[in-house]
Amino acid sequence: MIRGIDNYLTAYQFAEYPQKRTVNEEPTEKPAVQDKIEFSADSLAQSAALRSFRGKYPALSISVGSEMNYSKDRKTGTVAVNEHFLNKAMNDPEAAKTMSDLIYGIDKAEKTVAAYYNSLGGVTERTSHWYIDENGNCYNFSYTRRDDKLNKKLREEAAKDTQERIERSIEKSRDAEEVRLEEAAEDEEAVEDEEAAESDEGIESEFVGKSMGINVAKLARMLAAAKTRSQVQAVMDMIQSDLRECDAGKEQGLDVDEASVQAAESLLEEAKSRMSSAEDREPTPQEEMMSALASLM
Repeated sequence: MIRGIDNYLTAYQFAEYPQKRTVNEEPTEKPAVQDKIEFSADSLAQSAALRSFRGKYPALSISVGSEMNYSKDRKTGTVAVNEHFLNKAMNDPEAAKTMSDLIYGIDKAEKTVAAYYNSLGGVTERTSHWYIDENGNCYNFSYTRRDDKLNKKLREEAAKDTQERIERSIEKSRDAEEVRLEEAAEDEEAVEDEEAAESDEGIESEFVGKSMGINVAKLARMLAAAKTRSQVQAVMDMIQSDLRECDAGKEQGLDVDEASVQAAESLLEEAKSRMSSAEDREPTPQEEMMSALASLM
């Protein structure tokens, strides 16, 4: 006999196997196979209620949830409704109206914010989650990241406008200086007395009357609308830019409105003090909109 087969047979002969059941033994009862999943009446009613909202507001993703979702998962228009409030809305007309109004408002807000960011452009990432708790209170978490084209464009436009105003002021001052010199020469030839000097002085004061200043009221509105550190920093940059332009105007011989300069310096100190209390985060869509409106007023 071949050794390999002999070893195999030996192992087979001494292996332990369960004994066969005799005919007289009663068969063991097999567990029943569950071939159908049972749903409670409450869960079916909840699903039907949510389906009605999903059909009416297809842009929203509505489901049952027990807490606020704070994940930056690039999902928008997700709505989690607390199970207890959903059950209440299914049986209480007043709660049903509250939930209907909330879902309508959420859909309206999502469309408005989407249109706002589409008009701005440059959005690289956006998340928006909503949660309706057991008492019918509505909460929202949103996150947006963009390349800040709007604020950059506004700053560029403001800087360009300021530069053009300085150039126009310088050009006017040059024209006024030429007129002053011509009139002074005529006065010197016509009259060589104190009246000629007084006439020159009057012309000089008219030239000095050409002045430039800082729109402190606009900067104050922008600072009041700023809620985050990045927004406060943007206002500080604009104030410092205006102060530098006033210094340049002084060097060009322009009459600078010192009152507006002092007010701007005070506003700059106020902005610096607000940096410590401002929140270090990305501004919400509503905060960006308010900041943009304040800069355009």
